[in-house]
Amino acid sequence: MAARKKNNGSIIILAVVIIVLVGGFFLYKSGVFGGKDKEKITVYSIFQEEEARKILDKFKEETGIDYDILRLPSGEAVSRVQNEMLNPQADFLMGGPADSHEVLKKAGALEAYSSPNASDIPDNMKDKEGFWTGFYLNPIAIGVNEERWKEKYGSDPYPETFKDLLDPKFKGEIGMSDPATSGTAYTAVASLAQVWGEDEMLNYMKQLLPNLKERPKSGIEPIQKAAKGEYTIGVTFLGDQLKIKNQGNPIHSIVPEAAGYEIGGLSIVKGGPNTKAAKKLMDYMLTNTPGEIYTQSAYAVSVKPSVPIPQGGIDIKSTKYNSAYDLWKAADQRKDLQGALKGLR
Repeated sequence: MAARKKNNGSIIILAVVIIVLVGGFFLYKSGVFGGKDKEKITVYSIFQEEEARKILDKFKEETGIDYDILRLPSGEAVSRVQNEMLNPQADFLMGGPADSHEVLKKAGALEAYSSPNASDIPDNMKDKEGFWTGFYLNPIAIGVNEERWKEKYGSDPYPETFKDLLDPKFKGEIGMSDPATSGTAYTAVASLAQVWGEDEMLNYMKQLLPNLKERPKSGIEPIQKAAKGEYTIGVTFLGDQLKIKNQGNPIHSIVPEAAGYEIGGLSIVKGGPNTKAAKKLMDYMLTNTPGEIYTQSAYAVSVKPSVPIPQGGIDIKSTKYNSAYDLWKAADQRKDLQGALKGLR
């Protein structure tokens, strides 16, 4: 009898152990004890990494979705996404001129997704089929290191137009990135081609070359180096200049006539490892919080009317930028213009 009771007790204990183990397994898999594999998204960022991480950290905090990030200039990002089309490695492309996203759309590398949060974004700042959506607006500007200018040119007036940069006194004193790798420089030359015609733009760039100290891959680098006093002038996006100025550097910015502008785009890579999470990120990016994080850090202007211009920023409507700049035409011309520009090296 005692043995029977003992066996019954053993069976009960075994059953309890099994229930605890099974229950613990499902709790573990559900993530209660941290065992669930967390979602992760891979982002190729044309944003500066600092700005991208601020936004992605907030996204992770709100959704629990972790991320990997690779910072690339826009030209390299476009090439990489195209080269990986048979085996996509990224889920999301963050930033860079919308014409770069348009190139990828035409290559079949992007996933169409029209976020409900894009409803208040103007039609000319997003793809009508949902392959990319605008995030910020940023014109090309001429940035001058005021201290170095005073040392070299005294009280001479600052350059107000692109053609002012052809003055021989600026030999070796200008930095402008390479249009073959940088969306910044490509935006500048594409806008000049639209305003002046391709031949005049190419002739202008040929004349400008002797005045260029260097042609780095990254669009922000010329103003970073101008701020350090390595040369006097950097041709970059206005937001980059305002950011560096607000860090305490003596930078004066001029947005000249014929200055094209970047609509910084967002897009989802077709066939990426986690398209579901990429759509969640797109929805999140088009809320006010990421717009405010980005504009307050990068000093660009949000495409969403509900996101204010940051303190220290500039309303580009008050400048002479080329509001007629056609980014779809720029995307169509990209390969031909870049090929023609290579012949000037």
